Amino acid sequence: MGFIEKIKRRVNGFEISTKITLGYAIFFAILLAVINFAMWLGVMNALYSPAEKTILYSMERIKNVFDALETNYNNYNPNAFHGALVAGVVLRVVDERGEVFIDTDDEYPSIEMFNAGILKNPPIFAEKEFDIARIGSALVYRAKMDYTHDDETVTLYFFRTITSELKLFDDLAKFLLALDIFGVLFAIGVGWLLSRRILMPIKTMNALAREIAFEKMSGRIPLGTANDELNELAKTFNGMLDRLQGGINKQQQFVSDASHELRTPAAVIKGYIDFIETYGMADEALLKENLKIIGSEAQNMQALLENLLFLSRTDRHSQKLNKKILDLDDIVGDVMSKMKTVVKTHKVELIKNTPAKIFGDETTIRQMIRIFLDNAVKYTPEGGNIKVSSEIDGDKVLLSISDSGIGIAPENQQKIFDRFVRIDSEDLVSEVNGSGLGLSIAKWIADSHKIKISVESELGKGTTFTLEIPIAK
Repeated sequence: MGFIEKIKRRVNGFEISTKITLGYAIFFAILLAVINFAMWLGVMNALYSPAEKTILYSMERIKNVFDALETNYNNYNPNAFHGALVAGVVLRVVDERGEVFIDTDDEYPSIEMFNAGILKNPPIFAEKEFDIARIGSALVYRAKMDYTHDDETVTLYFFRTITSELKLFDDLAKFLLALDIFGVLFAIGVGWLLSRRILMPIKTMNALAREIAFEKMSGRIPLGTANDELNELAKTFNGMLDRLQGGINKQQQFVSDASHELRTPAAVIKGYIDFIETYGMADEALLKENLKIIGSEAQNMQALLENLLFLSRTDRHSQKLNKKILDLDDIVGDVMSKMKTVVKTHKVELIKNTPAKIFGDETTIRQMIRIFLDNAVKYTPEGGNIKVSSEIDGDKVLLSISDSGIGIAPENQQKIFDRFVRIDSEDLVSEVNGSGLGLSIAKWIADSHKIKISVESELGKGTTFTLEIPIAK
């Protein structure tokens, strides 16, 4: 395994906060290095450029002095050379024999000492026509030019020392290095604190997820005031827990209610079987009566199980619908005809059956209409009226199913679509025969067909369910 791969594997094992801190520190260190390098370039240029400029300016002025001597050589004045030099620049003039006959600073290091200290690799900022030497702790610049008079040539050496600038540069380099170290350490500290603070919701989520159990889902992530992605993630996570807890609560309630509903017919069947075994075997009439009751309870149990299986498939989104173009009036007419045949205790009327085509699953549409009709019969006293009517309203069919039954209180009209909810004249009690699943199934069928259900009811006077069914395009 290569070195890079080892580093990658080691980094992948770090926490996110550590990765963010390292990334932030590396980025900050690179940024500091770039800034310091730019400062170094600027300072170096500021150090060397003035030295070169002062020498070049002094050379130009000395050349002017020599030009003036050409016209009036007898007026030669050594002080003219001193006056032409910029402060800090030293001039030495050497003849062809190597003797120095003009020296503006006797204490300045000799030419031989300078030649001995010439740098083989001068700084990148130095101009090529300049020689640079290190003499002790000083850095000395030198330029030269030749001057010829009466066939005799002399060489002029110009020197400039930048000792004080070098000390400034060294101090600056130390300061920048210390600043870099402090900056990296500061970046690591700030990055660690910020990453820990920013990622706190994720750590809380992680700890909360480990603590969550099926029977313990009350924990939630505390939300901050910042409108950032992590706060949104915390809201999403809390919302997911709310939905999950709601689903579990519904599942637990569903299992509890289903167990209760199945327990009653099972107990009735067992009781009658025990009764038959004890008393009814010799009495044929009593035996038939008891078997009839057992059969009725078995049918109720079978209907309940079928409804439970239907709702279970809807919860799993596995209930299949075979939708096609249907004649709603044919379905309504057929269901009502069979209803009139079966129901003899109530007056069942089909007031109006407007022809209309809809798009849906015929089996479940029939089931939905039967559920509303059965519900109307169930909650209407004997001799009451059940009326059905359909008419076109724009792009939908309004199918209304009315009864003259006990009615529903306004505050409970939305609860009737919840599972295992049943009502009577006292409202929401379990004395009415049935499982309380019919309207839940009808609501799912309606939603699956984009059918809107509205309820109008008055206690003691009856209820009207209106189905707004889209017309097939």
